Amino acid sequence: MAINPIQQLDVLKKAIQKGKQITDCYRLMYKKDLWIRAHKQLYDQKNTNDFPMLEIDEIILNIKEGTFRFENHRDRLQSPSFRELMVLEVIKVILTTIFKDIHYNRDDMNQSLKEVKRNWSEHTWLVFGEINQNESSVWYHLLLKSIENKVSDRRFFLLLHNAIFSGIIDKYTSKKGATLKSILYSIYFQEVDLFLKMKLIKGKKANTSIGTFKYFQEFDQFLMTFKGSKDEAVQVMDMVQLYFSSKLLYTNKEYSLTLSNLKKPVLVCGYEMKRCRQTNTLLFKIPNVTLKRLSKKYGEMEIFHPIPRPGLINLSEQKIMRVYHAELRKLVLNYRGANNWYDFSKLFSLARGSYIRTIAMKRKCSVNKVSLEMKSYQQGDLCIKVKEKEEVESLYSFVKLSEFSFLRY
Repeated sequence: MAINPIQQLDVLKKAIQKGKQITDCYRLMYKKDLWIRAHKQLYDQKNTNDFPMLEIDEIILNIKEGTFRFENHRDRLQSPSFRELMVLEVIKVILTTIFKDIHYNRDDMNQSLKEVKRNWSEHTWLVFGEINQNESSVWYHLLLKSIENKVSDRRFFLLLHNAIFSGIIDKYTSKKGATLKSILYSIYFQEVDLFLKMKLIKGKKANTSIGTFKYFQEFDQFLMTFKGSKDEAVQVMDMVQLYFSSKLLYTNKEYSLTLSNLKKPVLVCGYEMKRCRQTNTLLFKIPNVTLKRLSKKYGEMEIFHPIPRPGLINLSEQKIMRVYHAELRKLVLNYRGANNWYDFSKLFSLARGSYIRTIAMKRKCSVNKVSLEMKSYQQGDLCIKVKEKEEVESLYSFVKLSEFSFLRY
């Protein structure tokens, strides 16, 4: 094993590429540098001076002696401990190295949707499914079998088994990046993808074109498109349903499957997806219901009635603006593949109105006075003046939808 654990992760990558089984996962957890990396990811810390070395040394000692165990979290309200969170993060680092092609975060999901939008336009049928994770536990057993195919390390496997069946991965929410559960689910559906491809390609007719299977873990959804007749579409649907009931052992309440012709709109990952008759391309639209729901914190969109947000008035004006900017940025990142992108413009205007009213409430003055002042600094912009160090005043503008156009696909 390499002395540097980061180099050892590269060794694992090369071994996987050659089709070899991994045997050194558990011993890799003895290395402090790996824990430092995990701590930085978990707590987004850059200063290693604040790193809790004594606690990590104790965890590593427990790992070496084989005495570390996760507490039973299934019937407890207590949050995971620092030690447990750190071990989960290290397991996550190792698994994402071994299963390097999995899709486990929003950016990867957007890349998948981009591929669907650009390359699946010739397909005519769609099988869309949703998994109810809360209703199912059988997937864990099949997941562990999948991991065993690539990992031959009994101690690492037992530690992962302990994490899964202690219930801690159902309670752990990551402040940054994916959770261990979402990564495990993506690994699981990677195997589903391979199996379905083999089955469908083997059984397809000459005039049927099978599309790529996509799973979106954030939404617990998957989709698959293909080209063919309605009878062939029904056969594919039946095959997928049989796979879920016999191979994955899911019951009817644990999943749902829908067969749809792409001429009709279908909800997928927050979008309304359908084929455009004029251009013969797939369109992704943000449903009006979704826009109304997203705009509620800013006011009523239909009658355009912005509302103030009293919960923010104790913050500085600059920090209040940052709250709005962060919310709007997250919104456009989540829906950057939308064809009706400019439907966001009304929502942005509503957010601007809400911001003005929030500042008016903070200053205890009229909305008109605040609006005129903010618009007087720079034509066409909504600005505030903030005193920086040495009493120098700087202008900060409210974000515009056009500033996010580069994110679209």
